[in-house]
Amino acid sequence: MMKKVLIFLSLLMPLAASAVEPARPVSRTAIASIVSEFRRYDGVEVVKLGRLATGALKGVAGLAGISDPDTREALKMIEGLRGVTVVEYEDAPSDIRYRMDRRIERALQKCELLMETKADDGMMRMFGSVDDAGTVRDFVIYAPDSSTLICLFGKMSMDVLKKAMAE
Repeated sequence: MMKKVLIFLSLLMPLAASAVEPARPVSRTAIASIVSEFRRYDGVEVVKLGRLATGALKGVAGLAGISDPDTREALKMIEGLRGVTVVEYEDAPSDIRYRMDRRIERALQKCELLMETKADDGMMRMFGSVDDAGTVRDFVIYAPDSSTLICLFGKMSMDVLKKAMAE
């Protein structure tokens, strides 16, 4: 009997694997929609840097810290960034926080989860797309317990990102 069950399960495995929807990249459009919808509420703080501001930041950081090893490491991390969005909504009314959390969770639901950490102060999830060369595209950090969303749009090296997260 056990042999029949194992054979049956081994036949179903390829079908189950093909039925699973592959992870999709983070949708910049979905994130932008959430940010534009909720930024008008009291208690929702948004900092958004587009391509131009991100380029200027890289230029200033490059000129300011050529000899500083920490600055050089930070420059490696932001080299391929095209935009940064930070949303903090901890001071928003509870109904707004609830609605934002639901919208963010829906937007990230089928995205590739790179890592999830749990600590005393809450949970943090990190999303993004990783290619074979070890490049992360559109890295998103979502911390629902602290009502924070950080989006780094563009690309960066997974090694540099791991090093930054370790520190």
